[in-house]
Amino acid sequence: MTPPDPCFRAADRPAGPERTERRRGWTNAVAAAAILAGLGGCVAFEHSPVESATCDPDLPGTWNLKAQGVAKTLRIDARCHTEDWPGLHEQPTALDLTGFSLGRDRYIVLSPADAQRAIGAQGESLVKAAPAGSVFVILYRIENGRASAWLPDSQRVLAAIATGELNGRKLDEKFPLVQGSAQAIRDTLSQHGALLYNTEANKAMVLERVLAPASKDSP
Repeated sequence: MTPPDPCFRAADRPAGPERTERRRGWTNAVAAAAILAGLGGCVAFEHSPVESATCDPDLPGTWNLKAQGVAKTLRIDARCHTEDWPGLHEQPTALDLTGFSLGRDRYIVLSPADAQRAIGAQGESLVKAAPAGSVFVILYRIENGRASAWLPDSQRVLAAIATGELNGRKLDEKFPLVQGSAQAIRDTLSQHGALLYNTEANKAMVLERVLAPASKDSP
């Protein structure tokens, strides 16, 4: 039997008498999971590509988040911290959206515990599945007040591992681990990003910046 995908265990679908009461909470949980998990499974990286994640100065502000049925207002402070991430049962979740940049490509780095909290997973399925010290890395680009984000494509990564183009191994059928030192993983992101992210495919999420209203004194 194929084990359940650890990246898509946000909540069990309610059944019976509780279904009507819990339907809305379940829908939000699955939608939140879809933001980070997508349908292609997960990709973990053996080490963080940077020793310390930093705050992208272009990220703080108020954004409208749109992703697979989720439409939320996201407020990101000057430390790239948000209290508004759409979590389980409609409860906002606190999350640090810090990372690093390589040219125009920017990345958010999440520990397994952070990623699990972000997708609303119950228990410790993701923490237990991911090796100690590993991370999850989201690619995003900001252009003209819009941030577009992509998750690694697990099937693309598994294929590249099978041909030797990427160094890694399978954790399960849909869950590859990209292996290497922090520098090696950073080099892979910089030089072979297309083996990891399919930026021609649908985005995992889109953030549109909310502009402050013009002052009444403005001409």
